[in-house]
Amino acid sequence: MSPQAPSVGPVGAERILGQRVDPVSRVEAADVVVERALEGTPGAYVCLTNVHTTVESQRSPALRRAADGAFLSVPDGMPLVWILRRRGHVRTEKVTGIEYIPLVAWAGRDAQVRHFVYGGAPGVAERAGRRLEGMVPGVQVVGAKSPPYMPLEALSAEDLEEELRRTKPHILWVGLGAPKQELWMARMSRELDVPMMIGIGAGIDYLAEAKPAAPTLIRHVGLEWAFRLAVEPKRLWRRYLFGNASFAWLLARERFGSGSRVRMRSAEGDSKESR
Repeated sequence: MSPQAPSVGPVGAERILGQRVDPVSRVEAADVVVERALEGTPGAYVCLTNVHTTVESQRSPALRRAADGAFLSVPDGMPLVWILRRRGHVRTEKVTGIEYIPLVAWAGRDAQVRHFVYGGAPGVAERAGRRLEGMVPGVQVVGAKSPPYMPLEALSAEDLEEELRRTKPHILWVGLGAPKQELWMARMSRELDVPMMIGIGAGIDYLAEAKPAAPTLIRHVGLEWAFRLAVEPKRLWRRYLFGNASFAWLLARERFGSGSRVRMRSAEGDSKESR
């Protein structure tokens, strides 16, 4: 069976700085994904959209197209959640990988949804799979693979295709890091024979306990970035220093720039009427 074009999930999308973000709760995000995966039609994928990928999408049309083509583009960042709630989507919740993985596993356990973990350093995917089995008794983890680190253009899926044909998972958990994994899933949605891919970035590392995950409270008050920065300052300082500042500046420019243009058009109209 050859993969088909992905179908978009049953959620009314919003746009933040032009990037698609779906206002969902964690339970809703898990339930619709399991339902879609069980249909068996290949080609769907889920993006966990955060401040970093929203800023990156400003200079990457391909990344924006990847979110637009996703089954779901869920908010993985409290600033996005706050914006959506202010727009009236009061039930919107942050959907972060370390919580989403077991939630989806529980939602699909009784239906015998099969999971495959793909990503991380050597051995990390296998450890993540074993830990998921311990967290969700009865879950079916049918495979795990850590690909070699290489640029997106050079990353081959031939070995993975063979594994997927053998194990036939419903859900492929993809941890290649953002925005690499979003671009990879968009490309592979028409090549891999798997019903659902979900890009979870460092969620695989957290699940495998290869890296410390932020406590739940910190994640949901908007301070996960500070925890991650403290743990990996050399790798993440540039992302958070410039990324967060860029996000705030772009929001301000969008809000006040649009307001200025509206006021300008209104003033021009008043001037014409006075003449």
